[in-house]
Amino acid sequence: MIIVCPNEVKENYLNNNGIHNYKFYSLNELKEKVFFKYSPLALYEVVKKYKVKPAIASKMLNSLYYVDNGFNNKTKKLLEVKEYLLSKNMIIKDDNFITFLNDSIIIDGYPKTKKLCKITKYLPKEVKYEENKNKNKLDSIYFFDNIELEIEFVCENILKLINNGIDINKIILINYNDEYNGTINKIFSLFNIPFNINESKSIIMFPLTKKFLKFIKDSDLKISELNEFLDTLKGENDDILNQIINVLNKYYSLEDSIKDLYDIIYFDLKKIFLKEEKYVDLVNIYKCIKSYPDDYHVFYISANETIRYKDNDYLSDYEKNKIGIDTSYELNEIDDINIINILSSIKNIYLSYKKYNGDTEYIINHLFEDLKVKTYEFVYNSANYNKYLFDKYEMYDNSYDKIDFDDLKRYLNNELNISYSSMDTFFKCKFRFFLKNILKIEPSQDKRDADVGSMIHKILDRVLDNSYNDYLRIIDEESANYLTGDLKEEFYREKIKKEVIKVIKRLEDTDKKTDFKKYDLEKYLEIPLKSKMNMKLNGKVDKILVYNDGANNHVIVVDYKTGSYDINLTKIKDGFGMQLLIYLYLIMKQDSYIEKPAIAGAYIDHFLEELKPAVFGEAYDEILDTRIEGISTKDQNMLKHIDYYYDVKSYIKGFRIKNDGDFYADSKVYSKSDFDKFLEIVDKNIKEVVRSIEECDFEINPKRYYGTKPDDIVGCEYCKFKEICYMSAKDIKMLKKKTMEEVLGD
Repeated sequence: MIIVCPNEVKENYLNNNGIHNYKFYSLNELKEKVFFKYSPLALYEVVKKYKVKPAIASKMLNSLYYVDNGFNNKTKKLLEVKEYLLSKNMIIKDDNFITFLNDSIIIDGYPKTKKLCKITKYLPKEVKYEENKNKNKLDSIYFFDNIELEIEFVCENILKLINNGIDINKIILINYNDEYNGTINKIFSLFNIPFNINESKSIIMFPLTKKFLKFIKDSDLKISELNEFLDTLKGENDDILNQIINVLNKYYSLEDSIKDLYDIIYFDLKKIFLKEEKYVDLVNIYKCIKSYPDDYHVFYISANETIRYKDNDYLSDYEKNKIGIDTSYELNEIDDINIINILSSIKNIYLSYKKYNGDTEYIINHLFEDLKVKTYEFVYNSANYNKYLFDKYEMYDNSYDKIDFDDLKRYLNNELNISYSSMDTFFKCKFRFFLKNILKIEPSQDKRDADVGSMIHKILDRVLDNSYNDYLRIIDEESANYLTGDLKEEFYREKIKKEVIKVIKRLEDTDKKTDFKKYDLEKYLEIPLKSKMNMKLNGKVDKILVYNDGANNHVIVVDYKTGSYDINLTKIKDGFGMQLLIYLYLIMKQDSYIEKPAIAGAYIDHFLEELKPAVFGEAYDEILDTRIEGISTKDQNMLKHIDYYYDVKSYIKGFRIKNDGDFYADSKVYSKSDFDKFLEIVDKNIKEVVRSIEECDFEINPKRYYGTKPDDIVGCEYCKFKEICYMSAKDIKMLKKKTMEEVLGD
């Protein structure tokens, strides 16, 4: 008998059915048996041939199973890809599987989708779908005003169950998501309930993998030449190292340098997860939803409205409908049925949802709208346990408990890289820096903005390298790498394309007005820091321009921004606004990189800023200010080399010249001694970061400037860790605003 099921269902068969003669397949394995599977190098071939990112290439490969006619450009492209892979012998078929298939087939744990039916229609044997049994009617759901009360309800009832003799190993919490992390940690601890959040961890998160990726990113070695380096990694985590070697073996026959394979190897490693460790005598918490035996008690939290599938795949819903596979709407409907079937198969199920988490408001999931909504009366209000709980709560201290430096060194494998962004986080709040840059527990975020920024950087780098030639082709190639091509993103692509063309033409025009020429693009700079551990300061500069006057190489750094950025050097003594200065600091500390460097300027080049409001009687081009902004040398002889027309109509914001030829007081121009003072302040701030790390000083200390509103707290804005730190007024450090004269000491 063949059973097609997920791993957790497979475990049930193995544990409950004694001696058996089963063959187990996952749905993906069945698909490959019926249709075909790809050679290990197929992903590489698509990436190389069609110049797309590995994530896009993977989506294309997954779509090839279901496309058999080309009715638009995308499906025609997919058929072309399939023919190309066939010609390269990258598609492997198992003709014997169906020919000699005599076993009956059960599908258990997978919903009956159109995709699944497309697979099973080729099977000679009738397929039996195993449905959830022993259904129980879902009749009620608990409502809570906030997330804390919802988890307190869970904890109280867990204590009741344990007191009534229920084995803690048979108490489960499901449908967990990351927003519950801080709340569960806090309240389960207050109730003294042991728990484990079961999450698969990608090996990409571990220090050994990061060390490996850092090495190969700029290495010219081939895979066959990596043995010496791999030997240095032995003993750190051999399980992960073996996984890395398995990925490398896929591409061993290639002659490409390892840095040219970096994106593909990174993509492969990102999909490898360590096997979850099994723990006993605690409450297990899962993100997934699955069925449990009748003697289990299961808490289904966060029964709030959510959309699990969206129309954002490589194939749009329109295209899916044309080729006969499930659209996002249909998948959501199937998922709804599947969730209800699973939950109603659980005898002891507790459903709950919350209205608020902080300022975010939620509504009940439409699946449960017809259930009776119940409120919960907390039963420990007059009991000693409740007194203990709230006594402990009143005593709760959010202060950071200092850790041991030797433990920190071991945790970090004795190395830590500091960048502008991590320093900015440090000075906003040391505890936020600890969570984000030491423990690296920042929640996942929407990647679209980051992808658009990366795409524009890549376009501009290639266009500048190609001396502005053939830029339309470059734009199309890079936007195809980053945007999937559905209707919404097609619109988005065209909008960005128009804006990027304007930027390219502006840059080309600017190059005709300056003696500073391109020296480097996307330059990674790194210097060691004096520390008790292996600590380095690093940064990646988008563009470095240089002009040689016969005595010195005068340097300009430029950073691209796809949004606003406030250049305010009056706050650098407090550790803020140092990005451009850190880039200059890195260059000035590396004489071997640019010989005899001298600072000429540092600028931000803004792209895709929000549209400006209309002004009556003025053309839009006159309203929109596309000039770069930043800080410049005060030497007007050098300014003439930076911008031939600096005193007439400059392409740079930041300085205004009086009739007598001098600068206005608010101009952002500085002398050599001013720049020396700026870099001296940066150096002092770097040493403060190193000192705090060495002393394990990561106190909660967001900042507020005197004279600002009470809620204008630097460090708490956009912070994702509010449920962990519980910042109070006593933690806020007050700062005095400074003038530029105070910063420079004049």
